[in-house]
Amino acid sequence: MDSEDLKKTLREVFDSRIFNYGDYNVVYANTSGSSDPLLIGYRRQPLEMVLCPVPSDTLDPDRPTTETPTWSNTTIELSNVATLADTGSGYQVESVTGYRVWFDVQPTPRIPVTWDTSHDVDDQLQLEQTSDAEDFERFMTLFMDTLDSFYTPSDPSSAQ
Repeated sequence: MDSEDLKKTLREVFDSRIFNYGDYNVVYANTSGSSDPLLIGYRRQPLEMVLCPVPSDTLDPDRPTTETPTWSNTTIELSNVATLADTGSGYQVESVTGYRVWFDVQPTPRIPVTWDTSHDVDDQLQLEQTSDAEDFERFMTLFMDTLDSFYTPSDPSSAQ
């Protein structure tokens, strides 16, 4: 399996879990700690992102992507975002319901996958998502700037 096949598999996993999947661009993100990595679907109109945890066994090509996951997706939009920050090495996102995650979107992440569980063979594949990671960075800048505009007076002289 090469990077394009892996990208296609990741997209199929995302598409199988999101109702209007065609509206989203998708990137792979590593999370901090022991949390599962994420597939992040994002769009500019309406401004939102969907965070989908991806256990490594999800990427097994012999396992149907239509199986019901044991975890849930989280949508972050302007109506429920509490914190959105660039940490310098990634991003921190928190919703008003208390959902919190730290993640980074790398241009060429190495993704752990288990292809042959009968032999306990673990492998890592490299995903080429450089242009997608750059687009996601622009999206996050737009999201943070839009959120900041709600709290920053448009006329500096009116802030007294």
